[in-house]
Amino acid sequence: MKLNSPHIPLGITFEDGLAILNTVSTAIERFEKDNEDFYQVSSNEFSCGFYVKNGFVSSTWYDDSLGRDSEEGINLKVTLYLQRYGDISDWEEGINNGWIQFFSNKKSGIGLAYGLHKDVIRFNQIGK
Repeated sequence: MKLNSPHIPLGITFEDGLAILNTVSTAIERFEKDNEDFYQVSSNEFSCGFYVKNGFVSSTWYDDSLGRDSEEGINLKVTLYLQRYGDISDWEEGINNGWIQFFSNKKSGIGLAYGLHKDVIRFNQIGK
C-alpha cells in the first residue's frame, strides 16, 4: 500500500502549504472552522488540507479512501500516515473515546486524532 496524498509538514509557511495543495488541484477551497482558516483540495481518491495559525500550517487533515475495504487496510493506512510525521516507534496510542483514536509523538511534538467512524485523520502540533 502506498499513500497518494501529498505530505503536508506541520510548521511550514502558509505559502508552502498552498504550493503543496496546488500539486493536487488548483481548485483550493478556503473555509473558516473554529476561528481558524482551513484550506482544502480534493481528488477522486482523497481530500486533504491544512489549518493556518499565524501564517504557518498548524494542523493537517486527510480524508483518504485508501484501505477502507478492510480493517487491516485502515490500520495499515493509519500506520503509513503516522510514519510521515515521525518514527513509528515514537508514536504512543492514546485514549479511544469511541469516536476518535488519539496518538501522540512527544519527540516530534505532534498528535494524531483519527476519526473512527468517518475514517479521517488530523495531525496537530501538541501544545501549540
